[in-house]
Amino acid sequence: MIFLESEVQVPKWVSRIKVPIPIESLKFVNVYLIQESNAFSLVDAGMYSIRSFHELINRITSIGLRINDLESVVVTHFHVDHITLSPILYELSGADFYLGLKDESALRRGFDRFIGKALRLYKRHGVPQGEANEISRYHPAMRIIDVYDNYLREMPWIPLAERSEVELGNKRFKVIHVPGHTPGQINLFYEEEGVLFTGDHILDRITPQITLMDEREDPLGDYMNSLEKVSMMNARIALPGHGEPIVNPSKRAKELIEHHKQRLNEILEYVKKKGEATAYELAKVVRWRTNYSSWEEYPYPERFFAIGETLSHLRRLELENKIEKRECANIVKWVPLV
Repeated sequence: MIFLESEVQVPKWVSRIKVPIPIESLKFVNVYLIQESNAFSLVDAGMYSIRSFHELINRITSIGLRINDLESVVVTHFHVDHITLSPILYELSGADFYLGLKDESALRRGFDRFIGKALRLYKRHGVPQGEANEISRYHPAMRIIDVYDNYLREMPWIPLAERSEVELGNKRFKVIHVPGHTPGQINLFYEEEGVLFTGDHILDRITPQITLMDEREDPLGDYMNSLEKVSMMNARIALPGHGEPIVNPSKRAKELIEHHKQRLNEILEYVKKKGEATAYELAKVVRWRTNYSSWEEYPYPERFFAIGETLSHLRRLELENKIEKRECANIVKWVPLV
């Protein structure tokens, strides 16, 4: 049996819980509850905040369940809005907690190190020291960094790799490794019904941010390859981490690929027009989908994502031999090759 949600057929065995989060641009994260008899599992945990916790618990109890009925939680990726409520749920339930292999490894190394590395990279690519300091201060993860360092790292995570399987309720899900948004994001696929839990890999109406954290990596290339993978799957419906269910995941994956091709062309044209430019200079002129009229209006977390997204596209253009880096006085500028 099925019920209708936003004109999309969603399996009855899934309950979507819209958990409020203190991130204004997103407002909610979707946590999915999968029930079997008097036990249940979750896909994603939500964000560390009193309001988020209360709403999640209230919805669980309204279904007739208790938190100690929780058997397992699969976290799609390590971003603050999807993972940081995990330690509380673990303490209350003792459930098994799963995370993608590469995200689990990054978590063990320390998230402050992860963000700090990104900000050092940003400064090398033209971000002023003062602005980098403000970005660090206001980044959602840095504001609750103790949750990462003192609690998440200590949890007994079970890492999930590509082609592994995990059982939630009485259903077995295939684990799909979809790097890009994070190094180790995973999707869960219930092939019998074509149901795909996508985390932030595929979203409806908005595009997941793809941030460069290491100049040796290629997160945008990884992301586009991951989208190609999903576009070839026989998925009927995608249940994303934000927004509404997606009735044709393959089509949406192709739309996202096209979006990034257009963004690559846009940034390449800016580089050609300027002759040389830093990533910071380019981030300020890219036509982001936003209501802000100037860079000064952007909240600092939004600047973090815009700069990181610009860098991921520049790195992809570099690998395609369309631009190259030139460094002067420890600042990197990009110049066209075509």
